[in-house]
Amino acid sequence: MVTEIIVLIVLFIIMITFFALKTKEVMAPWSVTPGIWTIIMVSYLFVRKELYAISPDFVYGLALWVIGLSVSSYFSFCFFPSYKKTSWLPYEKHIDILTLLTLVLVPFAVLKAVQHAMVMSSPDQLMLTLREQAISPEENQLGVVKYFVYVINVLLMLELGRKKIRKFRLSLVIVFCFLFFIATMSKTTLLTYIFSGLYILYANKKISLKPILFFGLFLVAMVPIMYIMRGTDDTNTDSETLGNILVIYILSSVVAFSYLTPCSSSQWGEITLRPFYNILHGLGFNVNVVDTIQSFVLVPLPTNVYTCLAPFYQDFGITGIFSFSIIEGLIVGAIYKLSKTGLNLMIYLYAFIFTLLMTQFFDEAFFQAISAILQTFILVYFCHVKIIFKRKEK
Repeated sequence: MVTEIIVLIVLFIIMITFFALKTKEVMAPWSVTPGIWTIIMVSYLFVRKELYAISPDFVYGLALWVIGLSVSSYFSFCFFPSYKKTSWLPYEKHIDILTLLTLVLVPFAVLKAVQHAMVMSSPDQLMLTLREQAISPEENQLGVVKYFVYVINVLLMLELGRKKIRKFRLSLVIVFCFLFFIATMSKTTLLTYIFSGLYILYANKKISLKPILFFGLFLVAMVPIMYIMRGTDDTNTDSETLGNILVIYILSSVVAFSYLTPCSSSQWGEITLRPFYNILHGLGFNVNVVDTIQSFVLVPLPTNVYTCLAPFYQDFGITGIFSFSIIEGLIVGAIYKLSKTGLNLMIYLYAFIFTLLMTQFFDEAFFQAISAILQTFILVYFCHVKIIFKRKEK
C-alpha cells in the first residue's frame, strides 16, 4: 500500500496548493483537512514497519473523505450568503455570571474528584484513576460541572477575542482550563482549549500562522523524531515509552480502521446518529444506543480510536464516508463563510469546529459531538444577548 499512500499524499498536496492559490484561506476546512491528513500519512510512512498495514478501504475512504469535505466546504463558502449586518457586542453581565459560576463550582468539583481519586488509587496511578472516573458514569465526581468544559472554552475564546485583553480575567480562565484538565485528564479537552484559543488569536490578527503550524507540526513530528532517537538500542526505555505513546495517539487510529466491518450496524445509522438515538431512548422509544467507549484492538499497540471515517464506514460503508463528507463540508463551509463576513458569533463556533478538524485523524467528533457544538453556540449567544423580562402593565 506504500504506492497508494504516496499517490494519496501527492493528491492532497495538489489540493492544498490549488486552494491556497485560489483562496489564500489557510485556516479554512478545505485547507485544514488535506493538510492534516498529509502530515498524518507522511508520518505513517516513517513508522509503518512499527505498525500493522493499513487497509485498502481506508486509503480509498480517506481519498473520498478529503475530496468530498474540501470541495463541498469550498462551494458552500462560495455560494452561501454573506452576513451583512453589524457584529454582535458582548454582554458583560452574562459573561460575569458564567465566570462567577465557574469560579464557585469548578474548583470545588475538581478538589472532590482529586480527593476521590487519591482514596481509590495509589499515587503513581492517580492520573489514570482521574481519567477512568471522568468517563465512568458510576465513578464520575464532577456531576453537572462536567458540562462546564464548554463554559470554560467559551470564556477563554471571549477573553482572547477582545481588542484589549484583560490579563487578570484571562489568567483566571487559564487556571480554570488547567483545573478542568487535571480533573478529567482528557487530551481532547486540552486540545480544544489550545486550538480554539490559537484560532481566535489568529482570526483577530494577534498572532501569525506560525504558532499554530509549529504546535500542530510538533505533535506529529515527534513521531519520526522519537523513532530515530529510539534506534536499535534496547536500553532506550524512556524513548521507547514516549515513542509508543505518540504512535498510539497520533497514528494508531489509521491502522485500527482495518478492524472495522462496513455496514455492520444493527440499526440504521446507530453510530453516526448516536446523539439522536440517545434522545429517542430518553423519550421512551425502543432503540439501541451504542456505547461511546469503543473496544480496544492491537496495531500492535492497544488502541480504541479509529479515525473520523469509522462511524460512517460501519453504518453505511464507503458510500457513507463520501456522503457525510459532503454534508459536513456544506455545514462547516457555511459557518466559515459567516465567520469571515462579520458574524462574530460564528468565529467562536468555527474556532471550536477548528479543533474537530485538527483532530479528525483521531476520532469522529462532528456528528458525535453535535450536542457540544450546540452547547457552544448557545453559550456564545448567551454572552452576546441582553435578556429583558418585562412586566405586564395593569
